[in-house]
Amino acid sequence: HEHTTSRLESSKDSVEILPPFSSKEEYLDYVKSIATLPKGFATGTADGKFVSLDVPSIGSLPIRATVIHLTEGPTDSWAAVFTRNRFPGAPILVGRQRLASGKPLHALVINNKVSNVCSGGDGVADAEIVCEAVAKGLNLPGGSETVLPSSTGIIGWRLPAKEIADIIPNAIGALQTDNALNAATSIMTTDRYPKVRSKTLSNGARIVGIAKGAGMIEPNMATMLSYIMTDATVPKETLQSFLASASDESFNSISVDGDESTSDTVVLIASNQVETSSDIIDNGEFLQALKSVTKGLASDLVRNGEGTSHVMKVTISNFPGTPYEARLLGRHVVNSPLFKCAVSGNDPN
Repeated sequence: HEHTTSRLESSKDSVEILPPFSSKEEYLDYVKSIATLPKGFATGTADGKFVSLDVPSIGSLPIRATVIHLTEGPTDSWAAVFTRNRFPGAPILVGRQRLASGKPLHALVINNKVSNVCSGGDGVADAEIVCEAVAKGLNLPGGSETVLPSSTGIIGWRLPAKEIADIIPNAIGALQTDNALNAATSIMTTDRYPKVRSKTLSNGARIVGIAKGAGMIEPNMATMLSYIMTDATVPKETLQSFLASASDESFNSISVDGDESTSDTVVLIASNQVETSSDIIDNGEFLQALKSVTKGLASDLVRNGEGTSHVMKVTISNFPGTPYEARLLGRHVVNSPLFKCAVSGNDPN
């Protein structure tokens, strides 16, 4: 009890607009201070090596696995939104199937380096091999069907499923319940820094989100992965509705290079460890906190874009059309090569 109390007292929320940081170390200290995990979650990571079956001449390459575990058991309260790209990666196909099945979720597994997209092999089977390794390592009663996979990295390479499966026990052995910074760092690819946002509700429940993404950033969503964890008690149907709304106002309202990815995934998981009154759900407190987290992560993704030197924010007022049409208008502005050149050169002419 003393540990839990001190943990809650020491946990902080992210600020809406990040202040300037004098060093990477100062930024990481800030992120760690706001990344206290909600109750019922543990994160672990592990590094490994693999040789690409597609380009073996490159030699041994690094790869990383991240496991997010619901420590108090599987939850029915989870929601997800995926890329609308017509050539989705194998993890998206698995994820859609998991979501449609209505089955509970007990763990997530994410690898970087290889995206498992257009791999030339059986990408779904490879993803399931990794899920099976997680289920076996954690002794999950529901098996691999309660594990959600994600991959990010190079397109066109076969997923080194065996090599990832081999390091899953190390990631499980590294599981800890204190902080999300290890997971936020582990899922990065070309990202320059880890991204974490958090919010605490009036009942003490927390919402903590992590994200990665730097290129192929264009609505709807991007080459981006985001995992949002909460210990609030929220019904599954409510989570799905809230996540769709929050994503539209955040991840679906950004662009870096105009290219839509094949791997985009945003998952919202509730461990249901903190009793949450219907008032917190019905009065909009939870949704507003969720939107604060997703908007913060979306803005972090844009600032972290590959080659980014300027960030443009477009506000559309008094628009007579739908919110979707307003986002299309904003997209035309920020994706205009002429306008981008003017902003980049700090010269309207």
